[in-house]
Amino acid sequence: MTEGRQRGRPRVSPGAWLTLGAALLLVANGRWIVPAATWLAPIGWLVFLDRSRRWPGLAIGLTAFVLVQFVSWWGLIPAPGVLYFLIAGVYGVVYFVPFAAHRLLAGRLRGIAATLVLPVAWVAIEFVFQRWVTPYGSWFSLAYTQTWSRALLQLVSVTGTWGVSFLVTWFAAIAALGVAGRRESRVEGRPGVHRGPPGARTADAKVATPGASVSVRRAFAAFALVALAVWSFGTWRLGSASDAAERVRVAGLVPSANLARDLERALAPIRRGVPLDDELIASIRPLVDRLNEDLLERSRREARAGAQVIAWSETAGRVLAEDEADLLRRAGRLAAGEGVTLLLAYGVWNLDAPKPFDNKVVAIDAAGEPRWHYRKAHPIVGGESFMTPAGDGVVRYLDTPQGRVGAVICHDLDFPGLLRQASPARIGLVIGPSADWPAIASMHADMARVRAVEWGFSLLRPTSGGRAIAVDPLGRPAAAVDFPTDAIVAYLPVRPVFTVYGAIGDAFAWLCLAALPALIVAGRQQRPGPQASGAAAEAEQ
Repeated sequence: MTEGRQRGRPRVSPGAWLTLGAALLLVANGRWIVPAATWLAPIGWLVFLDRSRRWPGLAIGLTAFVLVQFVSWWGLIPAPGVLYFLIAGVYGVVYFVPFAAHRLLAGRLRGIAATLVLPVAWVAIEFVFQRWVTPYGSWFSLAYTQTWSRALLQLVSVTGTWGVSFLVTWFAAIAALGVAGRRESRVEGRPGVHRGPPGARTADAKVATPGASVSVRRAFAAFALVALAVWSFGTWRLGSASDAAERVRVAGLVPSANLARDLERALAPIRRGVPLDDELIASIRPLVDRLNEDLLERSRREARAGAQVIAWSETAGRVLAEDEADLLRRAGRLAAGEGVTLLLAYGVWNLDAPKPFDNKVVAIDAAGEPRWHYRKAHPIVGGESFMTPAGDGVVRYLDTPQGRVGAVICHDLDFPGLLRQASPARIGLVIGPSADWPAIASMHADMARVRAVEWGFSLLRPTSGGRAIAVDPLGRPAAAVDFPTDAIVAYLPVRPVFTVYGAIGDAFAWLCLAALPALIVAGRQQRPGPQASGAAAEAEQ
């Protein structure tokens, strides 16, 4: 019997496994998401690498992995031309590193430790890259592909997104080991395991085959116990949550499409580099006044309908710096007259500043007083950063009769570390004014929803050009509107919920980061383990 056929079955070639992995990866993350594919896609890549010679396999795998990223993230990364391929390529290289670590190290470890290389490396890479390297925050996290499961989503209240990524990649590593173990149990005369004549079984073979099977069974049992615990915790957390907490009517407004379009047409010369002179200002000011007045009137309508907290979407209003005080006075009279809290998101043109466009939220209390200004902490690199100054990254909050309310802006919600401030501050409702485009509408809303579960606050995210959502601290939707033309209205609790993640932060991610060098040291001290496939063992020799 040859290695190419075991017990009459044709061997699945490495190329077939690579093709399967690539096909699943296309819908595992990015533009198209099938949640089950996120769990299954890594298996194909791991088996391909395991059955290929070490360095050629890694080179082919990396090239294919990057090419898939070019397709799956098209339209989601806001970068033109070559810059898009550069950014997507960097992400592809970075997130292929855990697969390479598994290929180089897992075969040298025994038992469950061999299955931990991929998940530990993935979380370590994800943590370091997202926290300190990329300017795009937590984009690419596997956790955002699994928001369909409310029970699984509760895990982020303990571990952050890192726990979900760990589970997904651990399952893949165990399944890949299972494929390698079954193949090993059928192979005769394989280099590195069986060294006797055809048909004979040496001592090596007798030891290796049962060992691999036992490792797989134990790893699956361990995974099953952890998965059961995660699911049980999530189900318990959802079931034990009290719905008796007082809920507050909130409303989020987007700008009038017609008025915003008229203003954008008038601003087109500025975007082409034409200086903003007195003549251009004179043509823009009446359009700005109409846009802002419409937002104020609709805010008054929502207040009279019962809303107690009213917010605008990102840069819904626009104003010249010299006219900002007048806008705030008008808004203050509205807030005091109706007894509501306003969080006005608008853009300010400041022609004397090096970066002339401020992207901000101003909180006005029910007495009509502006309490604070918050500037966007993370303007999108390239898309905004050349003209919008970054804020100081301090999350402000306002004590209202309903509870403590804070705010951040759009891309800020992609940075879990920034929102951590909400937990010790006991913020019960975060306003996240946003502006999206259709390709990212669903994913970006899901990303924001994860922040609410991590830190235990309700979230109102009025969004133009995308999906506006309102969710409670467990991530349960109170309202959702795709591409709103007017307002999103919901009833939300404004009382924070305790989360373990809020207390211990990124302890799980740090644990994985510390475990990775420990696995490397352990692997260097051991010979290839029994779970290494024939091609892998041959490459090691």
